[in-house]
Amino acid sequence: MNIGRLDRKIVIETWSNAQNSFGEPIKTWSTYHTCFSSITKFGGTEKLEADKTTATIAVRFKIRYFAGINESMRILYNGAYYDIIEIQELDREGLYLKANKKV
Repeated sequence: MNIGRLDRKIVIETWSNAQNSFGEPIKTWSTYHTCFSSITKFGGTEKLEADKTTATIAVRFKIRYFAGINESMRILYNGAYYDIIEIQELDREGLYLKANKKV
């Protein structure tokens, strides 16, 4: 892996438990891991849902290996959130994270 190509900073977030101002438990997103990645856009879709056109952009993030990342997490990059849909391991050297962003 050429780490010089990992030039985009991303934040991987996971669900965590917190309390609101009334002391009630709520679920919120919190930072799981911050790292650098390379980004490749590889497609997208557009479909009609409930009389509304919905578009998604498919992106692949390549990062150095980090244990514990799963599909219930999301990625924050450039102020946009990407839902992780697939994780591919690159021989303990790195990970490909395929993710979608709704537009």
